[in-house]
Amino acid sequence: MKKILPAIVIFFSVSASAQSEYTLSYAESHEPKINIGYLILGNFDVTYEYLINEESGVGVNLMVPIDDYIDWNINYNLTGYYRFYFGENYAEGFFGEIFTNLNSVEDRIEVEGERQNKDITDLALGFSGGYKLVSSRGMILEAFLGGGRNLFSEYNSQRNFDFVLRAGLNVGYRF
Repeated sequence: MKKILPAIVIFFSVSASAQSEYTLSYAESHEPKINIGYLILGNFDVTYEYLINEESGVGVNLMVPIDDYIDWNINYNLTGYYRFYFGENYAEGFFGEIFTNLNSVEDRIEVEGERQNKDITDLALGFSGGYKLVSSRGMILEAFLGGGRNLFSEYNSQRNFDFVLRAGLNVGYRF
């Protein structure tokens, strides 16, 4: 009995230690991603997301046109977002997000009675949703779609870009 008791204590302490190491070692909370959908269309679109916990994350996205394949009239988009995940795995599955989008576009508006092109910078608020898959090795595939409305430009009633689309097919890596 004296030899069994220390063996049991050692067994349970090793088990408890292994469990605490597993929960503490899950520190993969960084996700750089690139939007391959926009890349094919001539836009450089990258995202960095920081996972706060198993249900939420915050991120920033930058999109800049690099090719004239499609005439976007966009100078840049800078988006910050907060996501809430509904999946059973760590920050995976269906998600909803709220975002703010600082955007600069060249738009055709009426100034002093005449139509002219003008660079307009505005801030949009919006919602989107999507789905994220994460492999056991950390590879990410996500698709999302949403939209928002520009809020502050004095030309919003005349603009083509008073609505902001947020869409993508991202690939990335979680580490």
